[in-house]
Parts: sequence; C-alpha cells; structure tokens
Amino acid sequence: MKTNLTFDLIDGTFKPFEAKRVLFTLIKDKINFHELELFSANERYGIDLPHSRKRIKDLNDTLVRIEQVINEFEKSNLEIKISGAIEIVAVEKMEKNEVF
Repeated sequence: MKTNLTFDLIDGTFKPFEAKRVLFTLIKDKINFHELELFSANERYGIDLPHSRKRIKDLNDTLVRIEQVINEFEKSNLEIKISGAIEIVAVEKMEKNEVF
C-alpha cells in the first residue's frame, strides 16, 4: 500500500476577487472544522482543545494577511498565481488519550 500521496489542490492564475474567494473558502472551512471540534469536545467531554483554539486564531490572522496582500494586488491591477499542494503521509496511530 502506498503511504504517501501528493496532489495539487490549487494551481492557477486568478483575478484578485477569484483568488480571495478560493483562499477564503478553504481557510474558513478549516476554521469551521476547528470550531466544530471545540464544540464537540466541550459538549461530549467537557474539555477544551487548545490546539484548535490556536489554529482558529492563526487561520483568522492568515485571512487578514491574505486580504491585505490581495487588496494591494488588486490596486495594481495584477492577477495572482496560487499553487498549493497537499501531502498525505501515513503516520503511526495515536493513542486514544492523545486525541484530545
């Protein structure tokens, strides 16, 4: 069985509004994932997930930076090339108590 897989998630040139839409959709979906994880862990086990809280903050900061950069490109009437690869690698299974 193959244990590694890499593929291009994004690979293209976009107008600024398209680039913003593509990137914001991806990042906001990841934020929603972590928010649901936080809610679920709290409701089911009464615990907090510091990693998810940190990721939400980091991702929100990233959204702000992306918007600033894209706005500058837009003012300069430039298009934006975005390349983003996803790498999937098999790793050892975590113990149950390491999940949260």
